[in-house]
Amino acid sequence: MPISLSAEEAADELRARGYHPDNVVPLTGGLWSAAFAFRENARELVVRFHERRDDLEKDRFAARWAGRRLRTPRIIEIGDMPRGAYAISERVRGVQLDDLDEAGMRAALPSLLATLDGLRQADLSGTERYGLWHADGRGESATWHDALEHIANGVDRRAEQRELLVRSRIGAREFDAGVVRMRELLPFCPEERHLVHNDLLYHNVLVDESAVVLLDWGASIFGDFLYDIALLTFWWPWYRTWAGIDIRRTAERHYAEIGLSIPAFAERLRCYELDIGVSHIHFQASQARWDDAAWTARRTLELVNALR
Repeated sequence: MPISLSAEEAADELRARGYHPDNVVPLTGGLWSAAFAFRENARELVVRFHERRDDLEKDRFAARWAGRRLRTPRIIEIGDMPRGAYAISERVRGVQLDDLDEAGMRAALPSLLATLDGLRQADLSGTERYGLWHADGRGESATWHDALEHIANGVDRRAEQRELLVRSRIGAREFDAGVVRMRELLPFCPEERHLVHNDLLYHNVLVDESAVVLLDWGASIFGDFLYDIALLTFWWPWYRTWAGIDIRRTAERHYAEIGLSIPAFAERLRCYELDIGVSHIHFQASQARWDDAAWTARRTLELVNALR
């Protein structure tokens, strides 16, 4: 379960670790952590409390890729707590990507796509394998196809996902249809290995006056860079204020402009969209978020049946 603290409890935890926090304010976003902004003398900082230290250590690991096109807050300190861990980082002010209106999103898209280029070009030396990676830089899956089949460390998690859905009020019809179509498309997906943030929405991207800033690397994976594009195209209809933007066409136009040829773009993108769909049907059902799970099931089936 996510850690839950009040602002005063967060301040007490900081004082216990030698800080003198002023103006401790809760921040929105983040499903698995509790985050607070605070001031320490003249510095503006953020503290996050998380049940898994590994997720916080991934933020520190990701600092090796930070640069002009790939911005992420600098981690100052990570430590253990009786339950979970905490991390303190520099504060970056900005508007959350999710909260932008259509005009704001249009203005932010060039920076977002440039940041995704930075992810695609990140140097992965010192890391290995595919799928969800941990603070040692090692992914859980032997191949990209294994990661998409949710086979990690010898365990078939896809079967576990289906079993939960069969017993739930959502059922497994859309899940099954998505998996079948995914497996038809899997041969089009290359065993490419790039850095994928895998959590671009749900308040994990800030937009400031310079560019976008990526937060929370806990869900990051190693695999095909198009997976991050699929996250946008799958969830785009969820954000009604962005309905006037064709995000898929925008991405295609961007890659054409930078001269990047992407074989089997449509097949790869659809395969990853369906993986996102079936995975989130299971996740939302496991959290008893039935309305969300029903929306995701409809969206997944829509993509199964779509020609493009």
